[in-house]
Amino acid sequence: MTGRTRWWVAGATILVLVLGARAGWPQRSAEEAIFPIAEYKAQDSRVLAQAYLGELQALYQSVRRCTPEMDFHQHGLGFRRPFGADGLLPHLATWVWIPSEPASPGDDIGARATEAFRRYAPRLLPQLVAREVIRADARVGGYGLVLTWVKPPGGDPPIGETLVVFLPKSAVTPFVSGTGTFTELLAQARIRAFDGQTEVRLTGLAIPDREVPLRPPPC
Repeated sequence: MTGRTRWWVAGATILVLVLGARAGWPQRSAEEAIFPIAEYKAQDSRVLAQAYLGELQALYQSVRRCTPEMDFHQHGLGFRRPFGADGLLPHLATWVWIPSEPASPGDDIGARATEAFRRYAPRLLPQLVAREVIRADARVGGYGLVLTWVKPPGGDPPIGETLVVFLPKSAVTPFVSGTGTFTELLAQARIRAFDGQTEVRLTGLAIPDREVPLRPPPC
């Protein structure tokens, strides 16, 4: 991809200007997907990345096997903090490209972000929680999902829309086990959204409690 974008450890804006759609491109390798240890700025995140490199590699393989329609963003897998939350512990987080039809083109970014989370959070969060040694580590505060898709109806160059959700372990664990609802999960979420490089305000991700999460099949 040209115009490589980055996401930083803490205190920076996520910039997503898509200069090349991922559709049809070869899947990124583990080396491309996992954030390099040498590039971490925060010591605690770097220590976690060193300790759990094997777990990150296993998580990469799990996502490749269980959700092959997704692709990792460049250096999109690692330990992060939510923007502006320096006091929080690092979170195990992943930034992925998802198929570019999370909602109909006539909807706004809020509708597309809601549909993206409804579809893909139940498929990705169990894979993050399944890294049991990371889940048990008190130095890890929770999980982060960053979902990017190409903004409809496309353009030249195409623009990416991005949803960023960070969640504490206490919210994710019951959701993954089937005892928690979307409402309970999102009540504890830190949420941001971007239209290209511009942050946009969301009123929230309203997913009815009657909505049954689309659990992934065993893989």
